Amino acid sequence: MPAYVITYQGPPTLAVRAATLLADSTGVELTSSDPPERSDDPEHVTLSLTVQGSDDAVTAAIEDVGSLLSPYATLEVSAI
Repeated sequence: MPAYVITYQGPPTLAVRAATLLADSTGVELTSSDPPERSDDPEHVTLSLTVQGSDDAVTAAIEDVGSLLSPYATLEVSAI
């Protein structure tokens, strides 16, 4: 099963929600997560999650979760 790193960047209040929604997505398994890292801006964190799932499942999860987040939050994915 392919593995990916999904990086959340945005408000700290949404970081856990994004991780939970991704972990609960059909066909996606959360395998690890780093603690959120604060940037110079206290209203912004970066959270890296490692997941496993098919290309289609991970793509669908990113699209679904991304549509539920604040416009100030982003999700980026890269294959491992």
